[in-house]
Amino acid sequence: MAAELDELKAIWLDLRAHVDQLADERQHYLDFFQQAAEAYLVTDVHGTIVDANGPAVDVLQRRRRTLCGKPLAALVALERRTEFRARLRRVVAREPGAITRWRTVLEAPELRKEVSVTVRLIERDSAAAGVCWLLQPVE
Repeated sequence: MAAELDELKAIWLDLRAHVDQLADERQHYLDFFQQAAEAYLVTDVHGTIVDANGPAVDVLQRRRRTLCGKPLAALVALERRTEFRARLRRVVAREPGAITRWRTVLEAPELRKEVSVTVRLIERDSAAAGVCWLLQPVE
């Protein structure tokens, strides 16, 4: 019985070390995301904002906490929303020829800004898990 307990303890310690390593790696990538010079957003596959880095917060002129959980389409000018949603659907569906870079207009109170968006599908286990957005204001 003591041998089994020692083996379980060794397995537990190995598992704990692996969990700690994964947590460190996750923090590394979060730090990289937050400190990037470019404006990045992450949404789920439906376009709901999951995270935004500092430059994206600046571009969107919103606080991070008010962005998270909000549909990105709600920040797109009304006249561009249908096109925006259709392009997002094509990217998520991995349609051949789906455009992954286009211009759109972001609009909210006291904000109207043309931006170039570049999208990249985030995959997990060969399934669409989210979308990464690069926002570049058009000067």
